[in-house]
Amino acid sequence: MNFSNLIISIEGPTASGKTALAIALALHFKTEIISSDSRQCYREMTVGTAVPSLEERQGIVHHLIHSHSVSETLSAGSFAKQAHLHLDSIFSRHNIAILAGGSPLYATAILYGLDELPVVDASIIKQTRDASLDLLQQTLKEVDFETYKSIDLMNRRRLERAVQIYKQTGIKLSDFRSKPKPAPRYRYIRFRIDWPRTELYRRINERTDLMFDNGLVSEVKQLWPCTSEVINATVGYIELFNYFENKCTLSQAKEKIQQNSRNFAKRQLTWYRKSSDISVLNPTNALEDALTQIKYLQQDENPLREY
Repeated sequence: MNFSNLIISIEGPTASGKTALAIALALHFKTEIISSDSRQCYREMTVGTAVPSLEERQGIVHHLIHSHSVSETLSAGSFAKQAHLHLDSIFSRHNIAILAGGSPLYATAILYGLDELPVVDASIIKQTRDASLDLLQQTLKEVDFETYKSIDLMNRRRLERAVQIYKQTGIKLSDFRSKPKPAPRYRYIRFRIDWPRTELYRRINERTDLMFDNGLVSEVKQLWPCTSEVINATVGYIELFNYFENKCTLSQAKEKIQQNSRNFAKRQLTWYRKSSDISVLNPTNALEDALTQIKYLQQDENPLREY
């Protein structure tokens, strides 16, 4: 390949096969992978976040997996800064780096940086922090339905931030996000694997079954009770906390994990379908499809995606 400093970003909803494709591409190009997943970076969360095992990684170096503790505060911006350090290091050794994860905000932060958002008054911050999760969800639905449709509704921190921005400025977070993006720092191509909805849901249900087989209950039990905002906003953990507190049966908790995972996938798809710079891959031959599109990109005199 004649590329220099090219990122191949593998994105998409949960259980769509991002990890396997990223590893296959890394093996093909003999390079390394940086995670763009907002949860796999936490070392206490392995089974429930589908961190690839050492066997699955096939010797490929992975960065920003198990790199932090849930006791640390990690924003998309600070995550992106660390990713840039890894990218600079990778590009000193390779022409191509692979980015992989299902957190579109984190991938966007790495590729473009984030919008400059206003400082929020302390009184507004206190008001949102004192509000219940249900009230924050309802408020966001009323004032910024576009963000409501795409945000993780169990992520209290992001809910608070979106509501705070509107209360401070009267401007929706989705309007801030819709501003033209700055020029990307690196050349890149973005992919997502496009499963039919029913097949994606089947894969989500099967992966939940596999997580239970691989010890999800034991992993979550070690973290309960927990005051970490990250864990308390993560599908697969909050549902089992309810089980440990005798609020539901184990079977009900499992069904709720599957349901919430499907709902999360819907929100991910809403985000991705609004992104014009993400190329869709056929799930039956995703690797071949990706390599073909990369080959066409190579033939472009200026293979820099700018939108």
